[in-house]
Amino acid sequence: MAPSTLTALAEEKTLQASFVRDEDERPKVAYNHFSNEIPVISIAGMDDGGEKRGEICSKIVKACEEWGVFQIVDHGVDAKLVSEMATLAKEFFALPPEEKLRFDMTGGKKGGFIVSSHLQVYLLLRFVF
Repeated sequence: MAPSTLTALAEEKTLQASFVRDEDERPKVAYNHFSNEIPVISIAGMDDGGEKRGEICSKIVKACEEWGVFQIVDHGVDAKLVSEMATLAKEFFALPPEEKLRFDMTGGKKGGFIVSSHLQVYLLLRFVF
């Protein structure tokens, strides 16, 4: 069973096999500077276990507690894929609220997004006015 908290994850000694790719399957990504301010955490060596894993998890916990956001580097995800995902996310969130609601995950639907209260208020105001 997967750990239910990040603190519990930090105490894990091994990475679940489903999260591990063979070394030759991992794309090599050049470092990309998104920000000079938010914490930047390298996860290189995360799957080596031991102290390195604990150090990385501690950095993640600290970034979450102090910033609420952080940037992961050395994750092995191809830069082109990351760029394409960002483009698609921008396109999705630029859609009218009514269109986005087609992908609402309420009612046990798999995939999509969770409708937040600000979108519900926006739709209500549009209906009223």
